[in-house]
Parts: sequence; C-alpha cells; structure tokens
Amino acid sequence: MKKYKRYLKWSLWTLLILILVRVFFYQVMNVGNFHMASTLLPGDKVIVNKYRAGLRLPISIIGLPGTNAPYADGVRLPYLRLPALKKLSRQEVIVFNYPAGSDKPIDRKRLMISRIVGLPTDTVMIKDKQVSVNNKAIAPPALSRAEYRVVTSGQPIGNEFIRKYDIEKPRVVANIGIYDVDLPKDASDVLGKAEGIKTVRETRQFPGDASADYYPLSNFFKWNRDQFGPFRVPAKGMTVGIDIRSIDFYRDIIETQEGHDVIIDFAGVHINGKIVTSYTFEKDYYFVLSDNRDNPDDSRKIGFVPADHILGVAKRIIWSGQNKYDYLRKFRLNRILKGVRQQAAKG
Repeated sequence: MKKYKRYLKWSLWTLLILILVRVFFYQVMNVGNFHMASTLLPGDKVIVNKYRAGLRLPISIIGLPGTNAPYADGVRLPYLRLPALKKLSRQEVIVFNYPAGSDKPIDRKRLMISRIVGLPTDTVMIKDKQVSVNNKAIAPPALSRAEYRVVTSGQPIGNEFIRKYDIEKPRVVANIGIYDVDLPKDASDVLGKAEGIKTVRETRQFPGDASADYYPLSNFFKWNRDQFGPFRVPAKGMTVGIDIRSIDFYRDIIETQEGHDVIIDFAGVHINGKIVTSYTFEKDYYFVLSDNRDNPDDSRKIGFVPADHILGVAKRIIWSGQNKYDYLRKFRLNRILKGVRQQAAKG
C-alpha cells in the first residue's frame, strides 16, 4: 500500500509541475493551416515561450487551462503582465489571442500565430507587395510563399509535387488546366520547368482591386493584400486626428479594445457622448503579417494585435505530424526540434 501511495504522490507532484509549466512558462500550440507556410506547416506543434514577451497572468481562473478547455466566466482577474526579458522586435513570430470580440476573456479567445512587422508608432506601407517600415523596404521571410497562376496543358498538378513541397491543394480557376496555388520560390522554379506546364506567374492585386474582407471594412479604405497603407501602428499615449473618414480605421480599437462608445452623425464623431477631433490610445498595438503573404490571416484581415492579447514567442517545433489535410505527409521527422525562423531573408 505504501508503494502505491508513493507512486500516487509522485504522479500528483508531476502533474502539478506540468500544469505550472503550462500556465506560467511554456505552452504548445498546434498549427492547423497554411497561413505561416513554409516557416510553419499544418501539423507542426510549436513551443511558445510565455516569459519572453512578459508572462501574462491568467484572467479567467475558474476552469482548466487552454482556450478550448471548459471554464466558468463568473470571475475575471484584471489584466496583469510581468516585465519582459526584452522588448518584442520586428520579425519575431508571436502567438496571440484573436483580437475581435469582447465577450470572452482574453485568454479564452482562440490562438493565432503570425510575424511582427510593425511595432507601436511604426509607419507601415505595402505597395505592390513590397513591405516598408519607416520608409525602409523589408525583405520577405526566408521561407515565405506567394500565390502563382499556373497554366497547364489541361492536366492537374500532380499529388507527388504537392506532397513533396507540403503545399495546399491548387484552387481551380478554370477547368482547362488553370490554377492558383501558393508556392515557395524554389517550388515555383521547379514547377515552371515541369513537363505539361505552360506558364507559372505570380499573381498581383493593384490599387482599386477588390478588397473584400480586408481591414478596415470601409469605403474610405479600399486596400487589399498587395496595396495596404500607409498608416502608423497605434501606441499607448499616441494621439491621432479623428474625423468621419479616419474613424473607420480606428473604430474597432476604440470600441472593442479600449471599451468606448462611438457614434457618428451629421455633427461629427462622438466618443462616450462627446464630439471629438482627436483620440489618444490607451494600449500598444502590433501589425503582423503571415509568411504565406498571399493567403493571409493577419493584420490585413483582423486588424492590429493589442499587446494584452500576446501570449508569447514561438521558438521551436517539437513535433510535426497528423493534420487535417489527408494528402500531406503524416510525419515529418526532418522538422522535429527545428527552430522557428525569427528573421527575414537576406536581401
């Protein structure tokens, strides 16, 4: 009996230590899509360093840890973050909670992963796919992907090629052998030389092209994935002018993230019942971009990432295997323990 008690004791202590590590130091995130390809692929399990960004203490404390775990929303602690080891920098890959919505506690919103491009106060612009920060051109990530229009002699793109390069299945443009497919540069070069391939060219969107679902949803800002900005990334204490045009760009921040009421009428813009011509931000924000630049799930779609939504920094892939894309390889041993690239390509 004493032997079993000893095993039970050590099991409970081990479980407690694992929970403490999970809550306060490290967490594993499962990558479920191609938005960060080729840096991260579906099925990658990534270690998230929580204290690198400054440990965010739990907000919803009644329930199991995890965004999908059951919890009770009766008690919420105020947001509190311990000091970071050092400030977050451009090109770091961060894990954060989905910014939209204010009904759930921050730590119960679904997790997302993307790359920091713009820090608070930075001026960012995307013109003809080229990203510039503070008037300096920034090279794309070393493992980035782009969308290519592929014209074949009528046959589909082979599954062997798709599996070899871990790419998402091509999107059919026309049933005569025309596809759009997201490819890394080396794969596009190989495909362009393959038998039965007529042309492989990178797709582009021009100023004024369809901008459905791109931030902000406004007739004043008709931006798209390749033409976005210029704008300044909001920062705590930064003041901007507000009018009936610019309010569309900042409204989500003011209402959802900073909790103020916004009304627009013939007299102008009202915040908390008062007409205003300027606004001072109460939080820091970040502008993030997906490494799969033409298939984004980033700030061009969801808006700015508030500092209080950041969970930590993605550091290393600990496993790469099972995913929902049944045509991909189920195990990628060459990716296990691979570090997450935190820098752009050399240019």
